[in-house]
This record gives sequence, C-alpha cells and structure tokens, in this order.
Amino acid sequence: MLPASPLIVAVDDEPDDVFFLRRTLDKTGIPHRFQPYSNGEAAQAALATVAAAATPADAPIIVFLDIKMVGMSGFDVLRWIRAHRALDDLPVMMYSSSDHPSDVSLARELGAQGYLKKYPSVDAMTTVLQEALAFAQTPPPRSTFVQWSYRFIDSVPVPAK
Repeated sequence: MLPASPLIVAVDDEPDDVFFLRRTLDKTGIPHRFQPYSNGEAAQAALATVAAAATPADAPIIVFLDIKMVGMSGFDVLRWIRAHRALDDLPVMMYSSSDHPSDVSLARELGAQGYLKKYPSVDAMTTVLQEALAFAQTPPPRSTFVQWSYRFIDSVPVPAK
C-alpha cells in the first residue's frame, strides 16, 4: 500500500537543477514528497537505511539520479543500488544534461529504468511518475519490469548492440 504522498528522491549536486526538478514534479499535480541529496554518498547512506528496514514503508517510488557529480558518480550510485537485493526493483531514472549515446547505453546496461534529459516537460514528468506509481502499487513480473526498463522517455538515440 502506497502512502498518500509517495517519496521521490533526487540525487544531484547542482542546486538549480534540483530546484527545476522539484518545480516540474510539483507541476504534475501528483501528490508526493520530495527528498533531494546533494551527492551520491548521502543518497547511498539514506538508501542503505531503506534497504535495511524490515518494511519499505518509506522507500522511494523512484530515484532521479544525475550522472556527473563530485565524488560518487550517478553510475556508481546505480551500481550500488543494483548490487543490493532489497533495492533491486527500485526504479531509477538517470537525469542528466548529457545526451551522449555512451552515457545512455551505460545507464541501460547498469539497470536504469530510463534516461531523462534535463529539463523535461511536465507531460514527460507526469508519464514518468504515473508509471513509477503503477509499478510501486503492483510490481509486475520480472519479465515485464525488464521490458519497462528499456522504455526511455525523452530519449536520445541509443546505439544498437
């Protein structure tokens, strides 16, 4: 059962980018709580607490993760998340100003559910949140989740494998 205002986490070391993300999330009209972290280490510590909890009552429904940060990169945080079984199904949306195909490919390979280029439209953000809410309410079978994970919103071209 989801709380009335599910938690959305953002990990970004640029305060202006966090401001714009929060503003876009607010414009969707979808009730939520917003928790920003200014670096990967702080997010990792907070998510470790969620992973250790017996019940994920305060688990985020989605994490927006910048790639290029001082210290631990977004890719490092994503690797850490995917290495923890309790967080394995946590939807992670890479949120970056980079649209380099190698960044998109690596995000996909590491298990991100999507790649959202800064600064998304309200419509794109609404779609992302609706899908995250639907997933959090009724997690689909793993095979469905994998298909969902390859749907990149506001995507950039990805080289074929």
